[in-house]
Amino acid sequence: MNRSTHELLGEATPEELLSCIELLAISVVQHRAKCAFVTLSYSTEQLRSTEDQTEATSLFMQSKEVLEEALEMVRVLAAESASTKDSLAEPEATSSDNRTQYRIRISMPIKVLWPQDSKPVDAKLIDISWGGASIYVDEAKLDSADTLQIILPRRQGGSISIEAKILRANRDPDGIGHIIAVRFSKLGTRDEAKLEDILEHLAQSADEGGQRSHARLTQRLDIQFDNDQELLSTLDDISAGGLGITVPDPVQIGQSLQIVISALDESCFLKLRARVVRQEPLKFRSMVAYRVGLKFEHPSEELEKRTAELIGKMASMRKM
Repeated sequence: MNRSTHELLGEATPEELLSCIELLAISVVQHRAKCAFVTLSYSTEQLRSTEDQTEATSLFMQSKEVLEEALEMVRVLAAESASTKDSLAEPEATSSDNRTQYRIRISMPIKVLWPQDSKPVDAKLIDISWGGASIYVDEAKLDSADTLQIILPRRQGGSISIEAKILRANRDPDGIGHIIAVRFSKLGTRDEAKLEDILEHLAQSADEGGQRSHARLTQRLDIQFDNDQELLSTLDDISAGGLGITVPDPVQIGQSLQIVISALDESCFLKLRARVVRQEPLKFRSMVAYRVGLKFEHPSEELEKRTAELIGKMASMRKM
């Protein structure tokens, strides 16, 4: 007799469920490293035979990142489902539209670079936002990894390359190519400014008269502190790669924001790109606020460098 997933999981103890999740995450890490199918028995044997503590620590750290990715995707799917239900129940409501990332629909040639390939291939941009894009490719190398590089041309010449996470991939209705939805996952500060310029130019090209506002393209959240200690503790969180804040209005899980962190006198500030990974409502008597978890979308080395630079600037200003 076939049992449902709920019945099967219901029989497991919390410890068994946790062990299963850890084993599956480690198997995914090994699958990505080998770019090939990895059995659960292979992952189990690897855990048993791992004597190098550095290797074991690295394996568990990577599996933790996989769990974070999976949890975020589950939350994004839940948020999308809830948003769809709300729009069906209240077709005139606009709050859902206000929370979504504005997407520019435009067709233009771009390049993509698949992992383990040395040369980029031709692709076509279908739409793009501050947080991600949809692209058309003739051949989708989905068995090699779940990331790729999106190479966008600049109007001034040259291009920028953005690491992107593959969210969905479907066969195009024409039956030839594939349509892939990606989320921008890593972007350096210099390229972030270039992406803003590209989006602004594309928005004007897609909309006659350029009526789309720059603010909608790069939705911004300002965080200000009135003393150095609060700001320093925040910088510690940034160095770790994330930040938790309370905001008056809801945001969308999975959405990318531009975060500007500064002192009240604006003597020092830090502008970063961050993604919403969790959100929960907080009730204060008759008011409702939202506790939001953010994950920064810059390479970790750059995060540490920029945080250290700001701390150094703050220290020098206090001596003056």
